[in-house]
Amino acid sequence: MTTSTSISGTGAGASVAPLFGRRVQISGSANPKTDPALIFCAHEIVRNLVKAILAAGGGIVVGLGREPRAEGAAPDAPSLTFDWTALEAAAESLKLGHVTWPAKFGLPIVVATSEKAESEIPDNRRTLYETLLRSGLLHVESIMPGSRAATFLRQRQAAFGDALVILGGGTGVEHSANLYLQRRKPVVPLDLPLGASREDGTGGGVRLAKEARSEPARFFHFDPSFANMESAALADIATRAGGAAPGEIAQRLADLLCKLARPNAFFVRLVNPAHPKFAAVESFFRDVVDPVVQEAGLTRIEIGTDKSDYAFVNVAIFESLHFSSLAVVDVTGERPNCFIELGYALGSANRVLVTAEEGTPLPFDQTMIPCHFWKPGAPVDERKKDLVEFWEKNINRPPIVKSA
Repeated sequence: MTTSTSISGTGAGASVAPLFGRRVQISGSANPKTDPALIFCAHEIVRNLVKAILAAGGGIVVGLGREPRAEGAAPDAPSLTFDWTALEAAAESLKLGHVTWPAKFGLPIVVATSEKAESEIPDNRRTLYETLLRSGLLHVESIMPGSRAATFLRQRQAAFGDALVILGGGTGVEHSANLYLQRRKPVVPLDLPLGASREDGTGGGVRLAKEARSEPARFFHFDPSFANMESAALADIATRAGGAAPGEIAQRLADLLCKLARPNAFFVRLVNPAHPKFAAVESFFRDVVDPVVQEAGLTRIEIGTDKSDYAFVNVAIFESLHFSSLAVVDVTGERPNCFIELGYALGSANRVLVTAEEGTPLPFDQTMIPCHFWKPGAPVDERKKDLVEFWEKNINRPPIVKSA
């Protein structure tokens, strides 16, 4: 059971796996009164989807705990939730070596859990859980001891997920969808009429699927090479109330996920060409940061360099920074605007990598934050290697302040 330990490709034109380094959260549930055949269909979609995601270089985010079934149902009746099916499929993929997750992004499988939820793991799932723990590829994200508040769990899941797939469900999936949409992360709801395990919410996955069909741009965007194909992709994953083959739906859903626009990496750096350090910073970003970010499956946003749709530069900076998946903040030249943007990035719980030219003095508070000091005269390959090593060590540090 191994994952990729290096970046795929070695140049600005290198290609990466479609979901390289992106985790997909799979969330939902089914009502106890729903036809078991329909619930089995949902489990098959999840099983096949997880395998496709891992094969495409992605990871998954799920919950952990009980495996509820309809009251009085037989032991082999389908579970009303899909977490253990997803973990089972992930374990199968790991065993077969069908995982291409890049080590620089941490671990491919994330479970959000609580002390209470872990105590409720079914006996027949304990071996699976322990196997995943020993694989070294499972990250367990726990909320504060004694709490099992579902809101906290969903917040932790959304922090690790890059896209959300919804099957059925009620209030819980609706809350998760809001968390993702607020961060402009993709949400893909299926129209499978499963209901909700707690019989709550305002329509769950089915309602959200209808909204996505009418307003696809509110739910996700494709990479520019697949522009204006979002509506057709949503129509292609219509389940026809379980009439479509689950394997086909899973593959079409995986294809949709692989077409999603890449997450953004926002660059904060010295941009004044009259500054004596500008040439060195420009070389570092063009020769080193650009290829490393591209090879990591991210899209660069650099204000003043890249095309902008904003009327005002200050709005462009802070809105782009807020919704980016990663901020690369270089403080060479000790520019006040760079420190302001660094503080904003840290406060918004983004992933942040701080860099500076070797010899740059750091202000008191920033000395407590890991900083990559690059050498302006070193060979490009050496500087790229050094940045990648720093990235792998620091990319998954927790935010300065996080919820319970």
